[in-house]
Amino acid sequence: MPLYTFYPCRWDGSSTTFEAFELDGDDDARERAVALKEQHPSCAFVTVWRGDSQVLPPPHPLAR
Repeated sequence: MPLYTFYPCRWDGSSTTFEAFELDGDDDARERAVALKEQHPSCAFVTVWRGDSQVLPPPHPLAR
């Protein structure tokens, strides 16, 4: 199973923590990102990486 790294970010793009999970695939990673966002009150979005590939990029600046 691939290792995914999750960065809960504030709107300015800063992240003060990360979490890593071995998951079956990208769809599971996206679901975990939604749950992770709900767990962190200051989190505006979550970026997700699988190795050096970005699975879930930050939202477009106009999407706020």
